[in-house]
Amino acid sequence: MKIVHFIVNPIAGKGKSQITKQYLSAYFEKNYFSIVVKHSSYKGHATLLVQQSINEKAEIIVACGGDGTINEVASCLVNSKILLGIIPIGSGNGLARNLKIPKNINKAIQRIKGQKAISIDVGRINGEYFFSNIGFGFAANTISNFESSSNRRLITYLRATLQSIRSFKNDAKYTIEINGKEAVLHPFLVFVSNTNIMGYNFSITRKAILNDGFLDVVIIDRLNKFKILYLTFLFLLRSEHKIKEYSYHRVENATMKIENQDIEIIFELDGELRRTNPVVLHLEVLKESLKVIA
Repeated sequence: MKIVHFIVNPIAGKGKSQITKQYLSAYFEKNYFSIVVKHSSYKGHATLLVQQSINEKAEIIVACGGDGTINEVASCLVNSKILLGIIPIGSGNGLARNLKIPKNINKAIQRIKGQKAISIDVGRINGEYFFSNIGFGFAANTISNFESSSNRRLITYLRATLQSIRSFKNDAKYTIEINGKEAVLHPFLVFVSNTNIMGYNFSITRKAILNDGFLDVVIIDRLNKFKILYLTFLFLLRSEHKIKEYSYHRVENATMKIENQDIEIIFELDGELRRTNPVVLHLEVLKESLKVIA
């Protein structure tokens, strides 16, 4: 008998999750599967629920939510034999889209029942795991504006982006070491991704592969307001690489030193806002260290 635990974020997406034990029982035969459903109540709660599930000998743990929920669940399963399942009921769903996991719940359940797993890379920054991407500068400012709204939809994300275009300032100074080369920048954007989609089918790391042993890094140096608007236009044409401030890198590890020690740095990690005071940030990839059903 296969023990399968579902960790459900009840407010993910539109907050109308239909994933209950009764609902799942129609798909998972009692003779072959033992089903447990747990609901998270606050940020970080999913991690505690997963730790309980590990102690309860779960063989598959399914994250039911968006990229933030997936991060909390998957962070407990790195270098584990336990399989990660995903039912994408969040807003962006970047990792699920890259894995081509259906948005349709019934079809996603069939993937889980099939138990066909692959091993993917995991990113880590100062000891914290990420599975889709991290972003500094404009990306973090957009997520900050997005999180200030109670409505998590595409239109909300677009409004947050427009708000960031109007208000973003390049205050932070970074020294970035990548592939043996060092540069001092006031970056408009530093974006590090393990996936070729960052959510809502948008992407600036279209070459990224989940299990190639590298993280893909896009750096865009300081831009004025006109250049920001021009970049937005190029992004819609999938041609953001045409501005001279743009650079693309593939890395196994990198270091970012924040020179402004008097300001707090915000960044987004798998769609969730983070704050940091450390002056030096160490970035690395853990090759094929997560088993996920796809």
